[in-house]
Amino acid sequence: MAIIASKPNTNGTYTPAPEGVHDAVCCDVADLGIVETTWQGETKSQHKVRIVWQLSSKMEDGRPFSIGRRYGLTLHEKSSLAKDLKSWFGKPAPDNFDLEKLIGQNCQIVVTHNERDGQVYANVQSVLKPGKAKLKVDPDFVRFKDREPKPALAVAAKAVAVAGEDNVPF
Repeated sequence: MAIIASKPNTNGTYTPAPEGVHDAVCCDVADLGIVETTWQGETKSQHKVRIVWQLSSKMEDGRPFSIGRRYGLTLHEKSSLAKDLKSWFGKPAPDNFDLEKLIGQNCQIVVTHNERDGQVYANVQSVLKPGKAKLKVDPDFVRFKDREPKPALAVAAKAVAVAGEDNVPF
């Protein structure tokens, strides 16, 4: 099966979620598996998850902004996941907690922006107890685990057509 590498889309229409405090609802929890990360010069492998929220703020097309944050899959008291769950629900999570239970739970998200290589990115700064708004997950949202994989053969055929017939693989 073809494994296609692509340059990042610099002409895209990515619009970061606006900065500030937003009412939000958890819409997905994705198991990212073992991920190699480097922090302060130290590289380690860690089991990671991504929690995704939909915000009450809407994009130009009417869909809610969504934003996610990666976490190490640990409830150690110093972990970001444990800290965010405690600030979200007002108490520490139990020793063994099924993160799938977060889906549909309301909260408030503090979004900050940072700029890297001329692109502005939105980041989850913190997760807080829910406000008065009671949001529901957008019915058109498809969880990461339920999404159709991109058709690799169609992408590979396009790559071959672009490469031409000069026997150069790129």
